[in-house]
Amino acid sequence: MNKSMKSKIASLTFRGFEVLPHVIEEMLSVKASETGERGAHVRAGVSALLKRSFARFSIELEPDCRLDQAVPILLAHAGGLQRLKSVREVITPECLELDITWPVKGSDEQEGGFLPIVVLSDLANLECSLSFGFI
Repeated sequence: MNKSMKSKIASLTFRGFEVLPHVIEEMLSVKASETGERGAHVRAGVSALLKRSFARFSIELEPDCRLDQAVPILLAHAGGLQRLKSVREVITPECLELDITWPVKGSDEQEGGFLPIVVLSDLANLECSLSFGFI
């Protein structure tokens, strides 16, 4: 993949719940970018089965988006903090994961970044993990 084609991506994944994934989409009024139901095949043609249901909400961020903006933009896209908290309370997923993919390796524009206290507080209130993928 060409370095200039790599995108900044943020995703929020509900994992390990008993409802059908479309219920989460309906509760958030947002279409998931990817879903899977426990017991279904991981991918077509693969015999492995999913051990947990999941619903992932991913967005591609603007190239000039700063790291401190990524989480608030994603949470707003997924319905906002309060709606996400209420959905989490209703469906009680095993985990809620927020992943940020940031294309910086080998880039002329490598940058640092930070997450403000309010963002960390929002993630703690959601009981949400945070991971980074630097590509």
